[in-house]
Amino acid sequence: MKNHNYDSALTEASRCLMCHDAPCHSGCPSKVNPKLFIRKIKFGDMAGAVRLLRNANVLSASCAYICPCMNTCCGECTSEKLDRPIDIIGLQRYVMSWERDHGVLETVIPEKNGKKVAIIGSGPAGLACASKLAVKGYDVHIFEREQVAGGQLKLSIPDFRLPQEVIDFETNLVKKLGVTFHFGSAVKDTEALKKEGFESIFVATGLMGSRNLNIDGENKQGVYQALDFLIRAKKGESLNIGKRVLVVGGGDTAIDAARVAAKMGAQVLMLYRRTQKDMPAYRPDIEEAFSDGVEMWFRVVPVAITGEANVSGMRLQRVSWKGEGRYVKDYDVEGPEFEVQADTVINAVGQTKDDVLNLDKADPITFKVSDGVYVGGDFAHGASTAVAAIGQGNMVAEHIDQSLAQGLGLKAQGLKNRYYKEPDVDLSIEFCGVTFENPFVLAAAPPTDELEMLRNGFKAGWAGAVLKTTSTEETVVDLKYPMMTGISHEGKRVSALGNIDLISEYHIDVVEKRVKILKEEFPNKVVIASIMGGKKEDWQNLVKRLSDAGVDMIECSFSCPQGSLGAKPGQMLAQDPKLAGQVAGWVKDAAKAHPRNVPVVMKITPHVTDICDVAQEIKNAGADAVCASNTIQSLMGIDLDTFIPNPNVNGKSTYSGMSGPAIKPLTLKVISEISKKVGIPITGTGGPVDWRDVVEFMACGATTVQFCTAVMHYGYDIVDDLKSGLAQFLKDKGFKKPSDLIGKSLPYITGHDELPYDKKVVSKIDDEKCIQCDLCHIACRDGGHMAISLGDNRKPIVDEEKCVGCAMCKYVCPVSNCIEIK
Repeated sequence: MKNHNYDSALTEASRCLMCHDAPCHSGCPSKVNPKLFIRKIKFGDMAGAVRLLRNANVLSASCAYICPCMNTCCGECTSEKLDRPIDIIGLQRYVMSWERDHGVLETVIPEKNGKKVAIIGSGPAGLACASKLAVKGYDVHIFEREQVAGGQLKLSIPDFRLPQEVIDFETNLVKKLGVTFHFGSAVKDTEALKKEGFESIFVATGLMGSRNLNIDGENKQGVYQALDFLIRAKKGESLNIGKRVLVVGGGDTAIDAARVAAKMGAQVLMLYRRTQKDMPAYRPDIEEAFSDGVEMWFRVVPVAITGEANVSGMRLQRVSWKGEGRYVKDYDVEGPEFEVQADTVINAVGQTKDDVLNLDKADPITFKVSDGVYVGGDFAHGASTAVAAIGQGNMVAEHIDQSLAQGLGLKAQGLKNRYYKEPDVDLSIEFCGVTFENPFVLAAAPPTDELEMLRNGFKAGWAGAVLKTTSTEETVVDLKYPMMTGISHEGKRVSALGNIDLISEYHIDVVEKRVKILKEEFPNKVVIASIMGGKKEDWQNLVKRLSDAGVDMIECSFSCPQGSLGAKPGQMLAQDPKLAGQVAGWVKDAAKAHPRNVPVVMKITPHVTDICDVAQEIKNAGADAVCASNTIQSLMGIDLDTFIPNPNVNGKSTYSGMSGPAIKPLTLKVISEISKKVGIPITGTGGPVDWRDVVEFMACGATTVQFCTAVMHYGYDIVDDLKSGLAQFLKDKGFKKPSDLIGKSLPYITGHDELPYDKKVVSKIDDEKCIQCDLCHIACRDGGHMAISLGDNRKPIVDEEKCVGCAMCKYVCPVSNCIEIK
């Protein structure tokens, strides 16, 4: 079991393929969506990952230790076809550990709706059902015959499998939701609870009884039932189990009992009547038992327990089964009976329920046994996993809610629960006089070139969209395929994308119809049209027609290679400051002449000597804002087999517009330069992937941020991660709204000559975090000042006389915060 730190969790999360219909999701009984919480790890939204996990499974931390993930989510992982499954359960454990360590999330405490529900049993099914109903306002009471909550999670599962603090944290979370616990309360009559005002009752008492071996001698001194043995051992009772212990059974409880006995110093032999592959126990736990020194015999059947008053051993019979699998009943005897010595026998052949309530058989869909009474978990369906019980508890909560909500005159609420409060932050922002519900906008690109795609983007939560650039009906758009290529670096396949895509094949006549449809269907979304003209009349006619159609804003593409109004054929319009200003004037004049006078934004390119000259001319012409900046014209790589550059279009290639994470540093430079020197509003684009990039763009002066490559890579729904991450960041930092971020970094940006140099700085290496990888030594030896040598055990040693504090070592180090420059 790997316990991740920040670096290893991020590395593992980055391996996730982010499948659309992720099979790992369908494998989880509690409906946790691994793709979504793993993406939040990757995007740095740990609080969001906690919320997502808790909303699906209130016992996410416990399950992260004991869930048989190779039988559920990990066993379905697509990445196994490439290498190995994603360590989903390890990443879940990391998120839940972060939750306990940071404690920054505030529990929801909803108002009571007047309906009372009783839960009998506080195991996984009971806790899951109680929490789901509590957050919906039900007055939930849990009746538990023991003195602690958690069922077998708390009572019998060994600490080495599930730490006490984990289950205690989660049961306390359920209490914080307003659930009332009644300990030492064994319920024997559901009708009595109804008389106390409980309108629904969920029976989830689990399996506390034990099956008998049905052999001679099982009542001798030294014979334990597995659950009793585990419970007493966990309490710390002194158990004299002797030197040799026999454990009969092959399930999870048998494995736990065997491992506990082995850790107590005994020589442990497990006896299972079938083959190893037929053992119901989780495979990794079987391997752990072997590691603990447990010996296992297979195809042996107990005949009798020997000894006088105390156990002295067990008589066994070898068998051969007439078929394969756990459900074959008949076997042949092989050879004579034989005896093995033992001081203790632990019976772990299964548990039974203690049904003092005499309940009827449950409906297989609703889990209902009678009016207002439901059953679930192991009590209803036999021994299974905790996560399966949680899934059933969740479903019962849904059925109870559907039933009782009707009595309240309310529509059934379903299971859209929130255990933790969302950050109370208004993400809306104003740009050029237009209000955006959040700063996140879809850029003019393939994701905005189809009406249905735009609908999907708006439904997902994007505040606005720039429709792919259009032009007049006479414009010929001659697209060539393939048009996309990418840069892969060290296994990361979308470090950057390059495209030879031109403007949209849909001309203005189609686009203006789409604008009308979108504004009718999504009146609160910001619809921005992107245009490109060949002459003054084209630019101004496009502005008028789109203003008539109802756009909220117009973006002008001044920086695509197709624009040929410059001094040289093929030159981008925005490469000529005077010409850019002239055309901006045309566009703004047309906008002002229209009764709606919509704002106009000019999209410019970094392919200039000084982008501020272009931005200044555009500002002087009266434009409302600039979009900074467009893709970077690039040659995306060479096929070394054919020597044809990418993309290969029938044996030829051309320069691509490069986008994606690789160009973000250039975008930050462009935004900050324009902000400091020109002071015109900016919508930023070029490289953003997550909410942290948005913060950086805004800190450099952008007001809104446009996304393209990230959407093509991850899908429209990343906007949920953007909103969640940004809101939590603003709350944690004490900002009240996104606009508070704008320009926060600008005072710290200066010219090289103005940089302060007050004192010498050197590399400081944290010996406790150092993993002795030698990368700092290599970097300094071959690319720095030869200031880092290797001491004993390859421990890096900094010669502070030679060190100049260049920071190369800091950025090659694979461990976060291991090296600081001080």
